[in-house]
Amino acid sequence: MLKEMINNLTNKELLAYLEGMHPHDIAKEFSELSLEEQERIASLLDTETFSEVMTYLDPSDAAEYLSDLDLKEQVNIINYMDPDDATDIILEYDSVEQKEIIDELEDKEDIKKLILYDENQAGAYMTSSFISLHPELNVKQATKILIKEAPNVESINTLFVVDHHNKYLGTLSFKTLVASKMPLSVSDILTKTPAYYDLDHIDEVVQGIRHYGGYEVPIINSNEELLGVITIDDVLDIYEEQSQEDYEKLSALPQSDTKNPLFSAFLRLPWLIILLILSLPIAFVTSLFEEVLASVVLLAMFQPLILDAGGDVATQTLAVTLITLNNKEGRPFKNGVKEIITGFINGIVLGVLAFIATIIVAKMIDSNHVLALALVVSVSLWLTVFLGPIIGFLVPVSLKKLKIDPAIASGPFITTLIDIFSLLIYLGLSTLLLGGVINV
Repeated sequence: MLKEMINNLTNKELLAYLEGMHPHDIAKEFSELSLEEQERIASLLDTETFSEVMTYLDPSDAAEYLSDLDLKEQVNIINYMDPDDATDIILEYDSVEQKEIIDELEDKEDIKKLILYDENQAGAYMTSSFISLHPELNVKQATKILIKEAPNVESINTLFVVDHHNKYLGTLSFKTLVASKMPLSVSDILTKTPAYYDLDHIDEVVQGIRHYGGYEVPIINSNEELLGVITIDDVLDIYEEQSQEDYEKLSALPQSDTKNPLFSAFLRLPWLIILLILSLPIAFVTSLFEEVLASVVLLAMFQPLILDAGGDVATQTLAVTLITLNNKEGRPFKNGVKEIITGFINGIVLGVLAFIATIIVAKMIDSNHVLALALVVSVSLWLTVFLGPIIGFLVPVSLKKLKIDPAIASGPFITTLIDIFSLLIYLGLSTLLLGGVINV
């Protein structure tokens, strides 16, 4: 839509159109524009608005665009960003460019601190843009500080209380402050909310916001001094990143966002080779039962049904198990037992349906040994659907016990494992129940 407007509107008309758009909506279409069109957008927007557009872009895309500007222009744009957003973009530059830009920034000290944190540490996501109050202030004095500082901070939903040594004491909501009257002081109305250390894993902060609510959480150092806060919008971004990472792991798909197809192929190739090696036993198992497969052609028709059913239920159980393992209040073993019982019940129902369907299909094509064949398919399906949740539960739990990321127990690995066991069950039962009648 924006691209169409660029081609059809004058600068004055385009500016009026852009002013009616949220910076996030501009950013969504900005990367799809040509360089010339991007430059036209940048020339029309004021620096503050354009800076906000840059923060909504992927950091690598924002850095790619900004790096083509001269140093002064880059610094002007980045100066309008919150330190955490600026740091994300600056980290995309090489070390020499990072130093050049940081040395020119207004918030250089904050960014120098943020850039030292590992990407999984809470400190990497905090911002120093917040309002702090001392406990002895009365509500009138605190309100004056709020009014004065509000234009300069990212959010005023939560105010943070510290002593004169910057030790964290608690929080005070905006609503509570404006509803309070003299002679109450900040210490009378503050709330003891939990804080997180700057070196804590970011997952702990995400879980904290889920459990305790709130719009911002305080981040402190080992001396209990308040360093910064993490806002709800950053937590939502973290949720999205984690979801994408977990999906990539479940799909054995590392770093799906890389733009270089050669590099992407290089990253995926080891996983594909591992899966190929794991698939070799499937071919080996099949070769052991060539005689029974050749004698009863209908067995090959139902083989995909058996393999797919086991993989489907195992993947479902894997997803449920990963959720409970990542949730501090989750009960993985209780949920695992429930999944296994569910698989047992579903296996019986599907087995009965498969027994009926196999008899119908076998009679339609005038196959021999109808009842024995139906029994093989139905029992195999029941056992496979019962086995799927067991493997889908035990593999990630075992990896968790070994302190390995359970998401590495990805769909392809568990599906391959299920395929091997399913074939052993299906073809083993076929040989056991049909082998004798075939040779008669």
